[in-house]
Amino acid sequence: MCWTVNEIKKGVWHVDESGLDAMYVVKGSKMSAVIDTGTGIGDFKGLVESLVGNPYIVLITHGHVDHAGGCGQFEEAYINEGDYQAALNIKVEDRERYLKNMESAGAIAPGSLSISEKLRNDQKPVFHFFKDGDIFDLGDKKLVVYEMTGHTVGSVCILDEEDRVLFSGDNVNDLELICAPASDREALLKEWHEAGKRIFARKASFDVCGGGHCLISIEKAEEALMCGKMILSGELQAKVEKVHFFHAPFYKYKNSRLYNGDFAALYSKE
Repeated sequence: MCWTVNEIKKGVWHVDESGLDAMYVVKGSKMSAVIDTGTGIGDFKGLVESLVGNPYIVLITHGHVDHAGGCGQFEEAYINEGDYQAALNIKVEDRERYLKNMESAGAIAPGSLSISEKLRNDQKPVFHFFKDGDIFDLGDKKLVVYEMTGHTVGSVCILDEEDRVLFSGDNVNDLELICAPASDREALLKEWHEAGKRIFARKASFDVCGGGHCLISIEKAEEALMCGKMILSGELQAKVEKVHFFHAPFYKYKNSRLYNGDFAALYSKE
């Protein structure tokens, strides 16, 4: 079994893919929604269809391998145009490399997980684009898209006011990686922080964040945003640390760390 499934609200499931990432399924009265598709190591589509009995749409918070790697199991998916190419370019080798990285970090036991043979392909869905302010009507609930460039160019959060959940992707983790390409890193960090302020100005509308790897409290998410604010004000200095399978300069505020740099440099030993 690849997943641990928990119903966090009535008709809202948090799906943990063996510690690799988190996906979510939201059941509506007319249709349902799948939020992120994981690394694609098992039959996630089959799991989704065992939970919901109506048509569903697939929404991807960003194009990294651990969130869009399983998208090829579905015929169609929505993604922000800024991350379209990243998702399209995911190969089986990238998914396998992610498993090896998780093994090296001690997050999973060596050899404990592998991509099932029938999923060892580079198949992709037909992609459709969503943008800031788009609304997906599930019947008795609506999902609203909020762009939050920073972790990637096309990262988004998705708000479900009826269930009081903000599906936050990898935007406000306690290990927050601001690693979208940018010639001006400070400007990118400011853009991320301003988007976060705008979204969390609506925190009366949600009581938990469905993060890309786990559930996140509002307080913990705001701690990540405060870390960004303090970097911008010059109150924090970065220190090179080995965190998870990364080795790079991190800023730290309370128990949250933030990296602001190129993705490739996360693995630098310099």
